[in-house]
Amino acid sequence: MPSLSTACRIETAARLRQLIAEPPALMKKRLQTQIDAHCKTIIELASVCAVGFAEASIGIHYLNVRHYPVVNAQGTDIVLTWPAGKARPSALSTDEAHACSLFFIMPGIGFALRANGRCVIELTPHGIQLQFTAQTLFLHCSRAKVRAQFWAPRPDPVAAPGARGQAELSDAALDFVRRASYLLMLTRNPDGSTELSPRGDPDGFVLAADRRTLLIPERPGNKVACSLLNILAVSEVSLSLLIPGASTALTISGQAWLTADPDHLHPLAINGKVPALAIVLEVAQWQLQHCPELVEAGLWQAQTHLEDGAIASFPKMLAEHMNGTGLLGKATTLVVDAVVKHDLKHLY
Repeated sequence: MPSLSTACRIETAARLRQLIAEPPALMKKRLQTQIDAHCKTIIELASVCAVGFAEASIGIHYLNVRHYPVVNAQGTDIVLTWPAGKARPSALSTDEAHACSLFFIMPGIGFALRANGRCVIELTPHGIQLQFTAQTLFLHCSRAKVRAQFWAPRPDPVAAPGARGQAELSDAALDFVRRASYLLMLTRNPDGSTELSPRGDPDGFVLAADRRTLLIPERPGNKVACSLLNILAVSEVSLSLLIPGASTALTISGQAWLTADPDHLHPLAINGKVPALAIVLEVAQWQLQHCPELVEAGLWQAQTHLEDGAIASFPKMLAEHMNGTGLLGKATTLVVDAVVKHDLKHLY
């Protein structure tokens, strides 16, 4: 791969929108400020909740909400238990509010719930609780998991959890990148609010240009481009890369920017489809993180997976999340259903 150049760097929202068109007006309704019945269903059925913090020193963590169920979810409040056996990062203090985002994953179900807001850590008689106040909640489609074949477990890599480094990725970290098919990306806007957004593709979809630089393809999505717009404003980004079936995650933080350089995009093509742009991440620090809760929660055990008919369909949930359960919600379901079917047929 040719050395990375900033010649085709995307630096403005206007330039970004030349490559990714504005989303349909309907998508503006996807953001809600209250936990509705569908949000509550996802929270109750989730096996794992990823929690991403604005501070890179805290990073992205996974909570087993199958064995440690959410304590409360109503209004704007979500109260999670921080398991007694899970080390709490020293930077996750009890005397201040932290900007963070939640990502609830249901076993065997592709779509998820994302929530952005702030949290405080409370020391209670029942242990440590993460008390989260949502500012926005929305449902995220299944395309990243479908592309990643997320529910097909791979062999757990031989890695040394706890290994870490700065600037340059080790051989073990590079091997993990070559095998990962899914990631969560934490970005933030100038106000400090965070977004935790998934990306997924076949194994090894994140390319290492060298030990210091990663390329992440941007595939077709909902066109809202929150994460990309955040990167244009605030370059600090954290990633948590996953290998389905593994109890290790690779967390990487650094400085990100966007590129439309054809020389860098062509190696990222799948089925002849070249992405319109890619995210370049310049590595600042990394860690192979032991995450036994991913396996212990039964995320990749077929017997724990929900049947398709166990909950409402994604189009129905999203339509009612945006427009309620009345006639408008029912009409919107037909539109959303057609869009979802089209998107799943055109993953690239």
